[in-house]
Amino acid sequence: MTEHETLLRMMDAADVRQYDCYQCGKCSGGCPMADSMDLKPRGVMRCAQVGSLLRILNSNTIWLCTGCYACVDRCPHDVNVPALIEQARYEAARRGIASRDSDVLNRTFIANLKAFGRSNEMLLAGLYNIFALKPFQDMASLPHMLKKGLIKPVPARIRGASEVAELIERAEKWDSPAVYGPKGDSPAVYRAKGDSPAVYGPKGDSPEGNKRRGINEGERNEGERNKGERNESE
Repeated sequence: MTEHETLLRMMDAADVRQYDCYQCGKCSGGCPMADSMDLKPRGVMRCAQVGSLLRILNSNTIWLCTGCYACVDRCPHDVNVPALIEQARYEAARRGIASRDSDVLNRTFIANLKAFGRSNEMLLAGLYNIFALKPFQDMASLPHMLKKGLIKPVPARIRGASEVAELIERAEKWDSPAVYGPKGDSPAVYRAKGDSPAVYGPKGDSPEGNKRRGINEGERNEGERNKGERNESE
């Protein structure tokens, strides 16, 4: 699969049409993380328009995006930049391109959930600092947070923690490279298609795209049946 085909697949999964963006810059202006990004949301869409996939995958933007959707709210065309960034994360992970800090945080957070069924902030912060080689980060805030009861020194394990761990393990198996399809489709692509390309309409419309246009599956199927009945009567 070429870089261009990969980019088209990502945009299809995200239900993003790159030329809906006319570079007004409202997304970047409203993004709370824009100052820390080396490629702002408008830049992500510009790279998509010119086919610069590697520029997107190698940016720190895909790891800094919080998914707050401020960019989508401000966009006059409702371009779903966070959905495209999510696809870029999948593709970057598939290629072994990842931010060390983000990778450490993700792994530590997931291990925390597996062990206790919920995130323990003190344990998460401590383990992250150790593995990210930042042992004294935020240490000045520790006494105040302990005094105010904002964090608990002893992690508590919830009931049903084993069920949470099982769900995470199933998700990890689903997101492993082994489940990527013959065309390199990521797990998110299969989820967007309801685990089957048959969910897509004759024009390739995804369920998410139909939802944005106010069309649900029942309405579309009913419309197709009515059309078939009219054709038969004629």
